[in-house]
Amino acid sequence: MPTTTVRDLMSSVVETLSVGDNLATARWQLERGHIRHLPVVDANERVIGLITHRRILEAWVSHGHPNRERVRDVAQDVPVEMLMEKNVRTIAPETPAAEAAALLESHKFGCLPVVDRGKLVGIVTEADFVRFARKYFEWEMHAGAPARGHGALPG
Repeated sequence: MPTTTVRDLMSSVVETLSVGDNLATARWQLERGHIRHLPVVDANERVIGLITHRRILEAWVSHGHPNRERVRDVAQDVPVEMLMEKNVRTIAPETPAAEAAALLESHKFGCLPVVDRGKLVGIVTEADFVRFARKYFEWEMHAGAPARGHGALPG
């Protein structure tokens, strides 16, 4: 049986930001795409940072004068490079999915940008693993596989 890889799970169409984009652009892209992670790339499509939904929420909460300033105006003044996570862990598409899951779990990451030869080619998220598990469990139900006890997994 072939090993499931990151390529099998990842989303290959990735919304991105560039240096110079602002927080308002990031927020708009996250809301429009119903996503929680935006890699920041340079002109060569190399990952230089990551903006998350959580970082944006932290920025709204920590801003100094919410009663006197409109969120939209503040967001247009904040460049993404000011808030982005700069030390981003990436992963190769050929990496076994189990290794990617272990990284997500042990480091409490929500996503891993997928990089091939230095360029962003996709993103794998917690939601991708949940979707994979759902499909497996649906297959398992329909295939009539024997139950494994009280929700316990092997291993």
